[in-house]
Amino acid sequence: MRMLRGLLVVFLIAHAAVARAAEWHAEVINTPARVTAIDTVDGKPRVLAGGLWYDIDMRGGKPRLVFLDEMRRPQLPADALPGGSVATGTRDIARAWLAAPTTRYKHTVLGDDIEAGSIVIETAAGVRHTVTLGDDAVFEDLAPRLADLDGDGRDEIVVVKSYLKRGAALAVIAQRNGRYGIVAETPPLGAPNRWLNPAGIADFTGDGKIDIALVRQPHVVGSLELWTYDNGRLRQAANLGGFSNHVAGSSALNLSAVADIDGDGTPDLALPALDLGRLRIVSFKPAAREIASIPLPSTVAGNIGVIAREHAPPAFAVALADGTLVVVRND
Repeated sequence: MRMLRGLLVVFLIAHAAVARAAEWHAEVINTPARVTAIDTVDGKPRVLAGGLWYDIDMRGGKPRLVFLDEMRRPQLPADALPGGSVATGTRDIARAWLAAPTTRYKHTVLGDDIEAGSIVIETAAGVRHTVTLGDDAVFEDLAPRLADLDGDGRDEIVVVKSYLKRGAALAVIAQRNGRYGIVAETPPLGAPNRWLNPAGIADFTGDGKIDIALVRQPHVVGSLELWTYDNGRLRQAANLGGFSNHVAGSSALNLSAVADIDGDGTPDLALPALDLGRLRIVSFKPAAREIASIPLPSTVAGNIGVIAREHAPPAFAVALADGTLVVVRND
């Protein structure tokens, strides 16, 4: 009898999980023209269609696009990497950007062979610092990411560093004794032209420590890895297979989104499957697992934006390769 009760409990739990996953769906949204990009500004996704920018209005339960008069972005400094963007912060770092363009690494994973040789950091006090790499590496990225990884009230910088002979590593830059420099790295991937792309920064496990999610070799391997910056070192905390968050040759790096999707108070992660044909939703609490896998009418081609909703789980705006826009939601 106890065995039967146990089997019944397992069945009900599994059935409930399937039912929750089945509620997720991708809804194609009418757009005035082909969608070519999604960008997130002030926490809201903006959609580029026909050269014009639009907001997504979810009122009434039917998503629609609303024209924006202007699209505000931080101005790119004169010494910045072409095609890059400026990261802005509210703690000790006011701005940071990639600089010193170089062609010493011939990978072109981001669409050209121009990478960054340095990062410029502007503090809240207006003082500028520069972290410059040696000739054996580049920053194979388009923008730094600011986050207080160790809880000391100061921001660290997360960026992709690629060695010319050993491939990519995830690097953490922090201030030590008044100077900024690289304080931690993941092991390089082992050979040239092997790359990784960060997918999100949050306390994904709920243990009070900030984690960094990344996809190792998102075009061929697709390993979703979770790394924690702990006592000055990066420690791998979890690993799942079958993911991607980049299209080879594209400058769109944000094919992932962070939000509390299952309502447990801990951030989760949404990102495409390795074949880019599904949106997979992953939780890392209490262990790494897939919450849902939602088929899409075409493959993912652009950034993914989070649409916050008051009385429902967040939805996701996804740009597809056929120029359509879908909103993925579970109601």
